[in-house]
Amino acid sequence: MTDIKGDRLYVNLGASRVRRRLKGFGYGVRKIQSVGKNRAVVVHTATGQHLDELEALFGDVKIARSEEELDA
Repeated sequence: MTDIKGDRLYVNLGASRVRRRLKGFGYGVRKIQSVGKNRAVVVHTATGQHLDELEALFGDVKIARSEEELDA
């Protein structure tokens, strides 16, 4: 299986909750995958203002650009 092209945004929420929050918004989201208990990765192509809006949707939870940052 090939990797999906795009940037990754790690979120401290379950994948199903992330899908519910993103419902109705585009922001270049390609896929949402679970990477552990109450953790998900959002594969996206958003840049600029759309990336800011995507991050604002998860303003109340911890988000990071890499899994190591989420652990810290």
